Amino acid sequence: MRYRISCAILAGGRSSRMGKDKALLEVNGKKLVQRVHEKVKNLFAETIVIANKPDALTFLDIPVFPDLIANLGPLGGIYTALKHSSFPQCLVIACDLPFIPEKLIRSLCDDAGGYDILSIDLGRGIEPLCAVYHQDCIKMIENQIESKNYKVSDLFDRVTVKIKRVPKGQFASSYDFFNINTPEDVKKAEMIMKEDEDRR
Repeated sequence: MRYRISCAILAGGRSSRMGKDKALLEVNGKKLVQRVHEKVKNLFAETIVIANKPDALTFLDIPVFPDLIANLGPLGGIYTALKHSSFPQCLVIACDLPFIPEKLIRSLCDDAGGYDILSIDLGRGIEPLCAVYHQDCIKMIENQIESKNYKVSDLFDRVTVKIKRVPKGQFASSYDFFNINTPEDVKKAEMIMKEDEDRR
């Protein structure tokens, strides 16, 4: 059974530290955005991508939407995701989390009712780009945009939020939320994947 929640993969970041589009970066022979899509595609009633180069992502065979308002950073991606979501709630997830476990995503979505935002904390701080947002946030985001305040953390201060704190080691590994920002991160991710394959 799929969650009656939309899922939006954010793939429109500037990737300034990487020097190239992270979403299309191949790690161990597979694009980052493709890895995240494979994790979520069977979990949700709808999956979309937010990216500013839609033509480059047609291989996913799902809807791709550019930011409704350019250059707002993650807040703009969240806003675009909520405006295009077919369901009141939308899991927003970054494209650079290749190790995010399905169990963690399910755990988050199982508790998503009754809040404007449900996010997760694995002991290193809140993860705003792996969180379920309700369309009730749209008006508040628009208010922030009007005042030129693009901080996602400030949105958390203005709506009803639940943070799901996950005990260390409850899920697959210490690198569940390892995200890829630099060429060095790519090498580390490939090493982790090789070690996982060797253990099987």
